[in-house]
Amino acid sequence: MFVLLKTPYKILLLIYAVITLVLPAGCKKADIQFGDQFVDGNYTNIVLIDTISPVISTVFRDSTVTSETGKLLLGSYQDPLFGHISASSFFVMSNPSATPDFHISAAFDSIVLRMVGDSTFYGDTTVSQQLQVQQLNEVIYFPEGQTSLYDRSDFSVSNAVLGSTGIFLQPSRKDTVTIRLNDAKGLEIWDLIKDKALEVSTATDFEQYFKGLKISPQNPGANAAVYGFSDTVTMRLYYHESNPDVLQKFIDFTLTSRNKQFNQIKYNRTGTALDVPIPEDKEIAAALLNNAAYIQPLTGAIMKVRFPNIRETILQRPDYLQLMSAELILPPAGGSYSYNYMLPPQLQGYSTDINNTLGGALDINGSVNSSSAQTGDLIIDWLYGENTYYRYNVTGFIYTQLAISGANNNGLLFLPPSPAYNTAFNRVAFGNNQSAKPVSLKIYYISVQQNQ
Repeated sequence: MFVLLKTPYKILLLIYAVITLVLPAGCKKADIQFGDQFVDGNYTNIVLIDTISPVISTVFRDSTVTSETGKLLLGSYQDPLFGHISASSFFVMSNPSATPDFHISAAFDSIVLRMVGDSTFYGDTTVSQQLQVQQLNEVIYFPEGQTSLYDRSDFSVSNAVLGSTGIFLQPSRKDTVTIRLNDAKGLEIWDLIKDKALEVSTATDFEQYFKGLKISPQNPGANAAVYGFSDTVTMRLYYHESNPDVLQKFIDFTLTSRNKQFNQIKYNRTGTALDVPIPEDKEIAAALLNNAAYIQPLTGAIMKVRFPNIRETILQRPDYLQLMSAELILPPAGGSYSYNYMLPPQLQGYSTDINNTLGGALDINGSVNSSSAQTGDLIIDWLYGENTYYRYNVTGFIYTQLAISGANNNGLLFLPPSPAYNTAFNRVAFGNNQSAKPVSLKIYYISVQQNQ
């Protein structure tokens, strides 16, 4: 539909000012210049069109950088939209920065792995699950020409489980998880330290001996939650001395290099709308995915929005004079989010083309720029679920699209900003024009109609 507000020119400026004030804070409207040539013998009007249906699709990425994020992701859960998802973490420990002189009575007690939760989670935290630790069989290395590791990266591990524990966390408390490791391995490391062996003399030598660790869910099919932990992981070796009283002491091993810590993400989309073959161009129309487009970068999904017929729809209107503003409304699909499956708190738009390359960010003026990116100003209606949406000023972007006379394959890609892009499982689905709550575009333009 469209709304025609027929108004003499002298009142138009007042109406425009009111619209500018009513529209959400943070959206700066384009400055429109009015001239006397628009007034004589004419009425100047503001027209709202909300019948333009944006075209949405899902673009699938092959992989996402998950190294050097400062976070370990561990656990598994079942997502009704995205299928089963599990997260494991790989990292390398360094030799102790200093070793004490031991009393002759010094004796090994135990060795444990300590991790501190960072209060983030995704899934059902009321379900317990088991985590297991395995030792790497090979040194973590970077593929040729790369300095990062990805969610698909993988390195061989020993079949033997070095340690395991059940976890039942209250994320808000930032619980510490302690996993006791194999005593035989602890004694082996203890003897090397006491003997000041070459294997523990430098970080490089220790990495060649103790190549690293992988922590993973023991049952990767469990329907529980993925938890976030700080990457300040510590492997602590406890020992005691009797001199003459018994004194409990410990030696800490910490991460040798944060760029060698990465999170491995695995998912199974069987039985979901996303369980379809991914085409060579990595883009699938919403009509083939249950009339929806999806965003969850850690499993490779981001949304693309295009306006292929915007020029014909607007410029061919006989009364069209000047674009005033354009607003994109993204309402999540009804029933697609809950307290266990939270929406991304922020989504940013980036210009893109037919190749789905990431361009400049959509700024607060609705233009494509590299700074001041909009984040959607998410509003969540927990009571009724009817008025949940992200909202964007796209005035500048639409203005540039109106100037393209040929085939227009440009669009906007929507995804969470970093670090959420690389570390959070928050996801969202948006419906197309066949859905009950479709993505929509509102266009306000100035028209001039001849005074009858």
